[in-house]
Order: sequence, then structure tokens, then C-alpha cells
Amino acid sequence: MSSDDILLDRREVLFTAAGTFGALGVAGNASADDLVEVNVGVENDAGRSAARRAAAEVKREFAFDALTIRASPRAVANLENNPNVRYVEENGTMEAFEQTTPYGIDITDADVAIDDGNTGTGVHVAVIDTGIDAQHETLQANLGEGYATTDAACTTNCSGGGPGGGGGNDIDECLAEWDDDNDHGTHCAGTAAAADDGTGVLGVAPEVTLHAVKVLACDGSGSFDDIAAGIEWSADQGHDVQSMSLGADSDSSVVADAVGYAADRGVVMVAAAGNSGPCTDCVGFPARDDRVIAVSATDENDDLADFSSTGPEVEIAAPGVDTLSTVPRDDYAEFSGTSMACPHVAGAAAQVIADGTTERDAVRTALLDAADDVGLADNEQGAGRLNVADAVGGTDDGNDAPAVDDLAVSEVETDDGDAEFDVSWAVSDADGNLDAVDLTLTDDTAGATEETTAVDVSGDAASDTTRLVADGDDGSGNEYAVELVVTDTEGASATDTASVTETEESGDGDSAPAVDEFVVTDDSNPNWSRQTVEWSVSDADGDLATVTSEQLTGDGSVADAVSTSVSGETASGVDDLESRRASVAEVRLTVVDDAGNETVASRTV
Repeated sequence: MSSDDILLDRREVLFTAAGTFGALGVAGNASADDLVEVNVGVENDAGRSAARRAAAEVKREFAFDALTIRASPRAVANLENNPNVRYVEENGTMEAFEQTTPYGIDITDADVAIDDGNTGTGVHVAVIDTGIDAQHETLQANLGEGYATTDAACTTNCSGGGPGGGGGNDIDECLAEWDDDNDHGTHCAGTAAAADDGTGVLGVAPEVTLHAVKVLACDGSGSFDDIAAGIEWSADQGHDVQSMSLGADSDSSVVADAVGYAADRGVVMVAAAGNSGPCTDCVGFPARDDRVIAVSATDENDDLADFSSTGPEVEIAAPGVDTLSTVPRDDYAEFSGTSMACPHVAGAAAQVIADGTTERDAVRTALLDAADDVGLADNEQGAGRLNVADAVGGTDDGNDAPAVDDLAVSEVETDDGDAEFDVSWAVSDADGNLDAVDLTLTDDTAGATEETTAVDVSGDAASDTTRLVADGDDGSGNEYAVELVVTDTEGASATDTASVTETEESGDGDSAPAVDEFVVTDDSNPNWSRQTVEWSVSDADGDLATVTSEQLTGDGSVADAVSTSVSGETASGVDDLESRRASVAEVRLTVVDDAGNETVASRTV
């Protein structure tokens, strides 16, 4: 064997030994528990080779200059010092962002309704708009069949940016004719019905079936006939609710015909009031059509949005400022507008229908009766701000406020020099937590509190007659008010007030008539103020003349009145009062005798 052969053999041995040493010294005897998983970015093939040699296991190699390996800490340290390696990082993890509950879902108690099991299952909601993203991660499971008019069909050739006007969203591909090329419709759909799947955001009714009815093109506009066609198509499919975050200043006869067509088929229609604010009497069309529920917009503090249109047609308010919802593709954004308020109410309507109230007018009544009065004017909030949980019978914290069901005051004839009154009252509490009834008698003429008394109550209902006395005031003719405050064990309360005029003594012995019973039942809605008045009166002299029931607005004007001729010592009757769109604050009952003596009682509404 030549010296050259010996040298070659020695080199082979040395090379093999070095290779073996590298494998053992770096990773060979390390246990699985000692290994760390790292991502290695390399400069060149030499760096890639170094990473492979250092690895106890190569987990993944990328097409770009990086690979993921499992190696010992010592091997990792060596790679960090290798000039052919760009970086070494621990192979950490990322997690899906938790589902977000937008403030509009929280403030309307939609989340409470959902937690109570109300999800809108089985109800079909049409979003008549710019379409719905056909593949959004938190909408796709809820999507049913869709529709698009020819002029509004999805396009990828629309400049500008949504939502609404000004251009589309530049999506790369239309997955369906009704796919959303603007963002507006997808945002509305997410508010109404984003799934409760731990992804993205939560909608008001997370298990309804959504139907994209694309009548608005990528620039956010659509012709009257296209919108009418969308309403018609949806009605023909048997959809339960139509959400229309669109409108115009002018009416359209063909759209009005379509609205009538849908109403005749039992569809609950909800529309945005418009964004013309600040203004008065400026609700857009079709929201101002009385077959459609018009929705104004509020913010997270329940203040009116400065852009919101207002007017007597507004029936309910809902969150519409900086509203977080879905946009194509698998994205989320905050938009503002009555367009954002509208789908809150549409989703709530679906909840009510799924809960068993299916007749369209009954659904409307349920939504309006449950709305929270947030202190805005009637033309700003209508019945109040949407409360989804109450509309389906849920509660925010398990504690409903108590209610004053009846309050009537009648004068008691005495000879002791005091003005005495019998106060008949009835209260209730749905939670069965009644605690106390406090009654206060005030002489409004003299501006003095005459008597305060407390009555302990319990359970879910209580009623009684309590006598209150104004010392030494008999025959004064003063006006008195009785305030009743009912409180439950959780501290929630309700207040009502009734008033009466005490009989003024006359020199000829002629006494004033008395109001013996005065019960007002309120059956109002945002379009009509309606009260039924049950009354009975008496006169010791037997000369009753007239009894008049009146609706009084906040400024004291009379909205409606019914006058009845009576005679003798006693009389009773029932009067129905109604006025369109009047804000009735009080019902007044006046009984007059033939001598001109009169007694007045009133009841707040």
C-alpha cells in the first residue's frame, strides 16, 4: 500500500469520524425531552446543509430559504453562530382570535337572548343589499340560496372602495352572482346573523338562514325596479324577514307595490331611516312606508347618532355608530349608519319569530313593546332602543322592574275638617320580588307634602286601598297629587302619579261630584296613542251633569276627548280615546254637576 493510499484511507476515517462526531456530539445522545423545535432561515445551500446536520429531526422544509427542525440546545446555539444562517427562532404558536361580541349585540341584550337558547333557528332573513360574501368564515354556514338582478350582479371590475357609494371592494373573484362586491351587504348580514362559532363576531340571530338579495351594484346604488324585484323574489321564496339598509328621499310607486306584495305574504320588513341628520321629518323611503319598521341609529351611550334621520315614522332605534361586523373576505370592519342599525332589528325580528310569534304585526308589537326608553324624543327613538332579550321574554340579569298596574284616587266625605282620600292601587313584578309600596300625598296648590306612608308587599302581585289625609284641609278646593313608588327586593322600582281636586265647600250646601273609580288601560303603539278609560262617579245632591275623558299631550293640549251626559246620584262608563302619533302624557277625567261644581282626576300614561 502506498503512502498516498494510506493518507487517503486516513482522510476517509477522519471524515467519517467527524461526521459521526457531529451527529453524536450535537444531537446523537439527546433525549426527545431535550430537543427544541426551531425555524431556521438560511442564506444558501451551506446553511441548509448545516441545519440538516444539526437536526435530530427535520420537520419541514419550505420552498423558500427556511426549514423547521428539532435539535438539541447546543446544536441550536451553534446554528445561531453560523454565518450561513439568517435566523434561528423558536417555533411558537398562533391561535385564532376569540369571537368578539360587538357593543350593539351587548347593549341590545341579544347575547342574553342567545345564552337563553334563542338563536333564530328555522327563520329565513333576506338581506336586500349589495350581496353577501359567499365564503366568509362566520357567515358561510348560515347562507341559503341568493338572488341578483342583472344590473346588480357581482363584478370584479368596479373602481373605488365600499361601503355604500363610491365604488366596490375590488374582490378578485365573484363566487356567485350575489357575492358582495361592495362590503355593505356583508356588514349588514354579519350584524343580523354572524354565527356563534368562536370566530370573528357574533350576530343578533346566529342560526338563521341568510339569503343574499343583491339589488345594489358595486357602487352601492340600485334602480327602483331592481329593488322591487328583490322584494318580490324574497317574498315568493317565503322569507320571514327582509332587512333593507337602503333608501331614497323620494317615494317609488313600484317599490311601494312590492312592499305591499311582501306585506300581504306576511313578511316582516325592516328598513334604515336614513342618514340625512341632523334633521327633522326626514325619514327616507321605504322606511317611512307604514308597512315597514323604520330604524334610527344610536351610539354605545344610547345617544342619537348625529347623522340619523328622524321623524314621526321612526318606530325603534338600534346601534349604528362604529359598528363592528363582517366584510369580504374573512375580514371585519367598523361602519356607521342607520344601515348598521337596521340589521340589529331584522335579526331581533327573526328571534321573535323563532320564539313562536309569527304574525307580522305581532312581531312588530313585540319589538316595540320591549324597547328601552333611553330618553330620546319620540321622533328620534320611536318606542325606544331595541332590547332583544325582552322581545323574546328574556332578561338581562334575571330582575324585571316592577310595574304599577292601577292607581286611582277618590275623595272621602268626612265631617272632621280633614281632606281625606282613598287611594286604590295594584302593582306586580314578573320575578315575584315585590318589596314595598310608598305613597305620598302632596297638596299641589299649597306646595306641601301632607302624608307619606309605606306598605310592605311581596310575591308577584299586590293590591289594596290606602287612605291618605291632609289635616285641616276639608273644603279647601285644592288640587292634590298622589305618587306611588313600588320597589322590588333588587332595588328596581316603578313610579306613577294620580291627581284629584278636593271638593270646595259652597255656601248653599251644594257639594261637588266625586270620582269613585278611574282606571286607564294603555294600548298605544308608535302610530297611535290609545287608552281605554273606565270610570264611575257620584254626586250627593243627585245632580250629575257630564263626564269628560281627555288625552293630554306634554304641553297640556287636548289630543282627543269623549264627553258623556249623565244624571242622578251615580253613573259609570267606558270611554275609548285615540289620536294618531300624539305623544299623550296624561288622561284627565272631569265630572261636572248641574250647579257647575266639578271634580278633576288625572292619570299619567
